[in-house]
Amino acid sequence: MSGSNSYTSIIFDIGDVLFRWSSETKTTISSKTLHKILSSPTWFDYERGKLSEGDCYATLGEEFILEPEEIRRAFQQARDSLQANDDFIALIRELKTQSNGQLRVFAMSNISLPDYEVLRTKSADWAIFDEVFTSGAAGERKPNLGFYRHVLAATGVEPRQTIFVDDKLENVLSARSLGLHGIVFENPEPVRRALRNLIGDPVERGRGFLNQNARYLPSITASTDKYPAIELHENFSQLLILEATNDQYASALSFPALCLFAAIGHS
Repeated sequence: MSGSNSYTSIIFDIGDVLFRWSSETKTTISSKTLHKILSSPTWFDYERGKLSEGDCYATLGEEFILEPEEIRRAFQQARDSLQANDDFIALIRELKTQSNGQLRVFAMSNISLPDYEVLRTKSADWAIFDEVFTSGAAGERKPNLGFYRHVLAATGVEPRQTIFVDDKLENVLSARSLGLHGIVFENPEPVRRALRNLIGDPVERGRGFLNQNARYLPSITASTDKYPAIELHENFSQLLILEATNDQYASALSFPALCLFAAIGHS
């Protein structure tokens, strides 16, 4: 693989990472209640294959004082809302291509077997995965270490050469405890940047960026919820780029600045 790193595998969560879904349904069950159901011991048993779908909804109905059929309708609508995160899946495809087939990619999800059957009907590039592991098939769920050990044994990957991406901190912490490089998926962009740096060659990417943006390399401030990013057209960063690359075509320096640079012996 390119670059100076030694990461050869990535394990991705599916829900809220590679697939998005909505907890808003046209039923009497609120989004808040739906999330409570998803965090209940009964649902955990369902995800581990300890309960059938019908028994799960019946038990949840008793626990939350809801009609089992209404719970079924709510989850059916949640299933219908599932959509693949195509941009992120395209990144995974890009990383696999750059690795010349050496990068192995796996999915590891807390999901029941009935829900996984529905998920596989959704339009997505499932070919990017070398294998998909579900809690329903393993009989274990994250963050329990048994699920991680099951995946590591089945794949034969070396933990310290493996990246783990999940939207839940407790799941990432379990992965880290076994030696994996854990990344919490909160915002796609930092995760995208981290994966490119860990898997690809950041130096080559930097050179490509300089060539692609030659003569237009302004400084850009970080954006916040209150303030948008601002472009700053100044010479200091351009001088640093010129000194580091010795390539005047990679910077947008003004002619006086270039003369100053030459005068102090750096041309």
